[in-house]
Parts: sequence; C-alpha cells; structure tokens
Amino acid sequence: MPDSIAAKLIDALHAGADVPPGCRVNHARGLLVEGRFLGVPRAAQFCASPMFNDAEQPLLARFSDSGPDPRIRQDSPQAEPRGLAVRIGQDSQLVLVGHSIEGFPAQDPQTFLAFIQALNRQHTAPEALQAHLAANAPAQRFGQLQQDALPTGYASRSYHMLHSYRLTAADGGTRTGRLTIRGRNADGAHKALTGRNCMDEALRHAMAAGPVALELAFTPEPERGTTDDPSTGWSGHGGSMLLGYLMLERLAPDQDAQRTLVFDPSILPAGIAFAGDPLLKARLQAYRLAAERRLRGIS
Repeated sequence: MPDSIAAKLIDALHAGADVPPGCRVNHARGLLVEGRFLGVPRAAQFCASPMFNDAEQPLLARFSDSGPDPRIRQDSPQAEPRGLAVRIGQDSQLVLVGHSIEGFPAQDPQTFLAFIQALNRQHTAPEALQAHLAANAPAQRFGQLQQDALPTGYASRSYHMLHSYRLTAADGGTRTGRLTIRGRNADGAHKALTGRNCMDEALRHAMAAGPVALELAFTPEPERGTTDDPSTGWSGHGGSMLLGYLMLERLAPDQDAQRTLVFDPSILPAGIAFAGDPLLKARLQAYRLAAERRLRGIS
C-alpha cells in the first residue's frame, strides 16, 4: 500500500498546478544529455561501489526547470530552483536527483504537505502562507534563496542531493555525508542569462566546444551536523572529497524520451546507501506515485 502521506503530497502538488497530460507535476521542462562518468582512484579507497573502478561509465542526465509548464521561460524566476537527475552505469546503476538550492523547505513530510497547501492558497488566503513561513524557518530560507537566484547556466550550478548517504569501503569502514554535483566554477560570479531557451542554448553551445565537466563530490557529516534534517545546509562546514567527473558530451537524440523516463533515486549500487531521515520514505514513494500518474497520462 502506498504511504498515505506520499499520496497526499502528490495530490497537493497536482491541486496547485495545471499539469498537461503526461508531464511531470514539477520540473516539467527538461533537457536530456548523454556522456560518461569517470571515477577518481581515491574514491575507491572509501567506497566499494563499482562506480569508482577504472572503467568509464555511461551517463544520462536530465537538467530541468521548476514548475509544471514544459515550455516555461528559462529566464523566469518561477523556473528556480533548477534540477538535475543523473543515471550512471549499466549493470549496477546509481541514480541521483538534486536541486540547485541546498536544503529542503521542510524537515518532515507533514510540514512539507502543509507548505504545499499554504502555497496553493496564497492567492485566496495569503495569510496562511505568511503564517507558515513565520513558523517555519526552512521554508522561509528556501523561498528567499529561490527569489535571489539568478538564471545562470546549468553547468555553472551546484546540485545538492537532498538526503544523506552512507558510503562503505571494501574493509567495511563507513562514512556518512551528502553528495553534490557541482560546476567547475560553481562558486564564482556568473552572468545572468536571458531568453526563453537560454539555459538549453548555453549548454548546447558549451558542449559544441568539447565535453563539459561537472564534479561529483562527497561532503562528510559536520562535527555538529545531523543526517536526519534535510532542511539544513552543510556548505562551509568543512572540505569535500572528489568522487569523479560527469563529462557532458552531447544532447540525447530522442528528447521526447524523457516523457517516459523515470529517475528513481532509490536505485543505488553496492557500497552506497541512504543514511535515513524523516523525509526519505515519503519522498521515494512520492516519486513512484508521481511517475505512475504521469505515465498513465501518456497511455
């Protein structure tokens, strides 16, 4: 049986959005990119995943813009945050789904449901959203970061995986932390892009000059951090470890294939597991329910 809170989350998202048949309820506009993943030798020392052996792994990535509109202007503030879903490998896959804002607007699924419901009523009962934001610092912080974001290129962003992971080495040793995919100069200054298709065009132009490299990094849990609160950010709490490079090489020839593609973040190879938090179960179930609902709209 589906987790009831997960079903309520998907129903609430659909209630607040005009979702075209067969489209995602969020991050409907996307761009599929193909390439390869190159693990760095050091990564194999603390994670036994086959992702980090010497062989290159095939890579499929989907960059996306927020909202249910598959034709949203890419320079619109409503397109923030941006998303990135990746599938690495063939036989033993790793699927990651991240967003360009670090930290979730809620600590648990019940609070997130209340946030969505308040957003859905912001035009008819704005005081409900104001009250929710006043009582929930993570939602207030998330909204401010969303408002402040500039439409810089996909490849210049950092994409933060929401949940903490536990990496296990060949000798049984473990490390707990978060995974981030980041542009080579993600922390530097970048010019805001303009135009309906500015994000797609910028990435296409960059790949025409050669492979575009992103980094997969692991940030260990801070000394005073906690793995069970996905609303907090860990940036600035210590160094991260490079695990490998995502080499973006070309647009996928069949862009329409993304309508039926499902990036399920529960797909993890040996050596990588979730550390666990209050949102995890409901979020994974919500992904599956949303995919089932989307695919029914196509058939």
